[in-house]
Amino acid sequence: MELYQLRTFVIVAEEGHLTRAAERLFASQPTVSSHIKALERELGVPLFLRTPRGMRLTETGRRLRDRAANILKGAEDLRREAQVLSKQLVGDVRLGLNTDAEFLRVVPLITTLADVHPGLNLQFVQSSSGAIQEELKSGTLDGGFIFGEPRTRDIVAIPLLETQFYGAYPASWEEEVGSAPMERLAHVPWIHTAKDCPCQSLLDRLFDANGLKIAKTTEVDGDEVTKVLVASGKGMALLREDEIAAANRSGHEGHEVRYRELEGISLNLCFAHLRRRESDPVMQAVVRTALRVWAKKDETPS
Repeated sequence: MELYQLRTFVIVAEEGHLTRAAERLFASQPTVSSHIKALERELGVPLFLRTPRGMRLTETGRRLRDRAANILKGAEDLRREAQVLSKQLVGDVRLGLNTDAEFLRVVPLITTLADVHPGLNLQFVQSSSGAIQEELKSGTLDGGFIFGEPRTRDIVAIPLLETQFYGAYPASWEEEVGSAPMERLAHVPWIHTAKDCPCQSLLDRLFDANGLKIAKTTEVDGDEVTKVLVASGKGMALLREDEIAAANRSGHEGHEVRYRELEGISLNLCFAHLRRRESDPVMQAVVRTALRVWAKKDETPS
């Protein structure tokens, strides 16, 4: 019996479906199926009922699932204790990035962590604040950067920077929206990056508080696309001051981006991880490093 078989068993039990479990495990569906079959042969009992809708635990499977989860937790605790005793932290740490690497100080984070813990290898995944929290809960990510408060008590969020967002618009719209009331802003096109973006929720609440609703929105995939569309006159968007400056540095003549303040549009940038990993030496090392990097005032993004 192998730990990877037990992990596959627990993940399939949580998902109830081979395809979704395979995605979480970064494995093929046949591989996941073979792990389950091998474990069932070794234990001598069926763990799942195969149905058209997916995989359903048998009564025996339900009872053994908790035992398997406890064994996996025990193995992880053993690994962490061994790292503490050896005083050398090793392994891969997968972190989610909710915006561009420069703003998140990824290079200083890598450099500073490598100086103290050369055995840790940081891996980065571009994502969004909402998706990062889901990936923390599923175990796909170890940590990540998010804007705003976590959605669940299972996640700890350590504030790094209060981040101000502005209503960015193309320079050609200056007369129309530069000092226009909220009623007018509700009728211009808006661009946002993800349905689960806390910035979009903040914007919606601002308009709701004024009894208004945005008439038209365009959803895009990524901050870079947003900046290009704003500069090209396709709509307004919430952007940070450093994003607006970057858009103007790289833009073409006649495609300047301007901005205006919007009341109450600020969010904390936080480093997030699962609460149960607060005592994990690896996570403690990454958190200490992130706080050290963000404590350097002269590196504040601008």
